[in-house]
Amino acid sequence: MCETGKEIKLCTCFPATMNKVVHHKNSRKAKNKRLNDFTWTLDRCLGPSNTTMDGMGYMPEEALSEDLTNEKMLVYLNSKNCFDFDYEPQEGDNLKIYTPENRIREHLSFIFENGEWIADHYGPFTHLFEKINYGKVTFEDNNEDKKD
Repeated sequence: MCETGKEIKLCTCFPATMNKVVHHKNSRKAKNKRLNDFTWTLDRCLGPSNTTMDGMGYMPEEALSEDLTNEKMLVYLNSKNCFDFDYEPQEGDNLKIYTPENRIREHLSFIFENGEWIADHYGPFTHLFEKINYGKVTFEDNNEDKKD
């Protein structure tokens, strides 16, 4: 298997343009910059929903890019803390990683079950959730053989 030498981090930081008013002449540049990031959300499952809804949900993918696959994410999630904030996973927590907004919103989905993360998803509209945190996915070079 080819290793890219990149470590995945789930950061709560966003580009500075996300919280600023963007003037008209700069709006396209800021929008394109912001829309190229893979993003994530972390939700706590509060239990089954009491309401019924009709709609269509999208099934999670197995890979979003060469670096964002179920296999690689499970290794990171189950071996180290990928988050940049204090977080202790609880039974039923749901992590979703999304493609950039300038494409169809495909995603990966992971649920914390029996003390480990697994690639799984909740059915659309069947459960209530509370948002824990969200942010963007970053890739850090972890090659020790870097040449200056």
